[in-house]
Amino acid sequence: MSKLRRIAEYERFFFITTNVSRNVPFLRPPEMDLVLDVLDGVRRGLGFPLLGYVVMPDHCHLLFETRRESLSHVIHQWKFKSAYAVQMGRHHSGAFWQPRYFDFICRRSRDVSDKLYYIHQNPVVEKLVTLPEEWIWSSAAFYLKKGKSRIQPDAVDFSGDPNELLWPAPNRM
Repeated sequence: MSKLRRIAEYERFFFITTNVSRNVPFLRPPEMDLVLDVLDGVRRGLGFPLLGYVVMPDHCHLLFETRRESLSHVIHQWKFKSAYAVQMGRHHSGAFWQPRYFDFICRRSRDVSDKLYYIHQNPVVEKLVTLPEEWIWSSAAFYLKKGKSRIQPDAVDFSGDPNELLWPAPNRM
C-alpha cells in the first residue's frame, strides 16, 4: 500500500475522520469522555483552534486549524494519548485507532459550515439521538445554544461570506 503525501500540513482548516481499529470494541460513554479530555489537553498543549468535534462509538470527526504544529503531529499526539488512556482503562494493549485518517482541507468558509453541520448531524443520522444537541460528545449544543459542550470550541472570525477563501489561511491570531 502506498503512502499518500498530504498537500498541506500547516495553516489550514482541516476536517478529520478517524476510526477505531477493526476487532476493537467500540467506545463506551466513559471512554468517549476520556477521548474528549485528551483532545482538550492536546489542544491546549499544542495551541490549535478547535472549531467542532463529535466522538461516536466507532469513529471521530474533528474540525480544527493548524498553526505552528503540523496536522500529522496534532493527530499523532491525540490518537497516541487517547489510545493509551482508553487501553489502560481496559487493561489492554495494542492498536486502538486505525493507523490512518482521512483529512479534508476546508478551502472556503462554506466548507467549515458544511463540515460542522455534518459533524453535528452524525449522531442523528446514526439514530443515537433525535436532536444533535442531545449527543453530549459533540460541539452541537454550543453552536445551537442549547447548553454547554464538553469542550467549548474556539472562536474564529469569518467575514460571513460563504465563498471567503481560507486557503492559504490568513493568520487569525
